[in-house]
Amino acid sequence: MRALVKFEAGPGHVELRQDWPAPSARPGWVVIDLAACGICGTDLHIWHDEFKSWPPVVMGHEYVGRIVEVGPDVKGWKVGDRVVCEQHAMACGHCYSCRRGAVHLCPEKRSQGIGIDGAFAEKVALPAWLLRRVPDNVPDEVAVITEPVAICVTGADRAELRPGEVALVVGAGPIGLLSSLVLRAAGAVVLMAGRLSTSEARMEIARSLGIPTVPTEPDEVQARLGALSEGRGADLVVEASGSEGGLALAVRSLRRQGRIVCLGIGGRESVAFPADEAMRRSLDIRFSFSSEYSAWDRALTLLATGAVDPRRLVRIYPLEQWRAAFDDLAVEAVVKAALSPTVHNGSSMLAEH
Repeated sequence: MRALVKFEAGPGHVELRQDWPAPSARPGWVVIDLAACGICGTDLHIWHDEFKSWPPVVMGHEYVGRIVEVGPDVKGWKVGDRVVCEQHAMACGHCYSCRRGAVHLCPEKRSQGIGIDGAFAEKVALPAWLLRRVPDNVPDEVAVITEPVAICVTGADRAELRPGEVALVVGAGPIGLLSSLVLRAAGAVVLMAGRLSTSEARMEIARSLGIPTVPTEPDEVQARLGALSEGRGADLVVEASGSEGGLALAVRSLRRQGRIVCLGIGGRESVAFPADEAMRRSLDIRFSFSSEYSAWDRALTLLATGAVDPRRLVRIYPLEQWRAAFDDLAVEAVVKAALSPTVHNGSSMLAEH
């Protein structure tokens, strides 16, 4: 089968293989015929060897498809079911994180597309216990966004958001845009901050979705937040850029005893941080990685009800055009790119699947 493979460690070393072995369903697993798989920033980092992976491995972990094979000992699933899937394959089940229900933080897990074969391919095999059923009214080009929406829902949980609070989202990338929609759906008053030099097109998309925006100039941000909060500042900041400037802006935009949730990954070992200012404001700072079990059902509910509608964010590329899709995402020519083995000739629409 066709599959996009990171075939060895080091920068690059990614190519589309035409004869990668098709998976089979071992006990407890299913095989999925793939409709589409979103490209994550992690995939770009794996391409450049800036994120740990276990090559040779088929890349891709944000996907939707239909079950075509059910292995022994699988219950509750059948051929034809349309599904998305959590990313926590090979979680050990007995470490401290697993036993308290945080399997997404298990140090032994090997996520699809990183530690085991993923979904930039025609088919993928995965453990049935990770599956989620896609509602009939959620098309594939929407369902393919379930995983990043679940990440944003998990971040909102970590933030302990209260309806009516003022929330600033820093960063106009996919996670920033989706977080803005999730926070709004949860009852927050949302403002997004992005860099005009690189993110004006994405901020225009945010405005078209009803999310007000502001440049990442501290004075402008504070003025807009002051108007929303009677001068207090934001109750909550979701930092989705992973940058030093984003973290500094988050600290200075919050009211005293405000909360920061960091969702952005900057790709650097360390970053400068205004710790003294955070101390003076007595801020709560939390980091949120991956997605919790309960976030997936709610992510699908948000998509099914239209409370989060990501269709303006997504462009579908044929699997053969993976390099163009990666390049477009890297230079922010698109918000969210996805690869499909069923799309051909540059069409942006998914085939009937």
